[in-house]
Amino acid sequence: MSTERTTGTAKSTGSQRPVQKVKSKKRPVKTARVETRTSAKKKAFYQRAADLKGQSFTEFVESSLDEAATRVHKEFEAIELSEHDSKVFIAALLARTAPARTLMAAANRYKKQTACHSNC
Repeated sequence: MSTERTTGTAKSTGSQRPVQKVKSKKRPVKTARVETRTSAKKKAFYQRAADLKGQSFTEFVESSLDEAATRVHKEFEAIELSEHDSKVFIAALLARTAPARTLMAAANRYKKQTACHSNC
């Protein structure tokens, strides 16, 4: 889904650069709108930050929202996974199943290697 655009000659410097094709990705059409109200002082503060980053105000707001939303999603997923993993762990501890043969063999090897007998 890429389009090609061309660049022309650099007239301001008088040099003649050949026209070259530059491939660029199609940008998604932006139809949704996000609105907010804030104080003039905060808007000026945000605008200054956008200027410092070399972004338009809209680009700055959109990238800032993306970063914040990504952080929140990652935090939520980490908490969710931790909760799920702890439930699986507890269920495994409470299950009354016999140890696997490989686990028993490993335990026996350990006992022999460490000279651990009936007290282990």
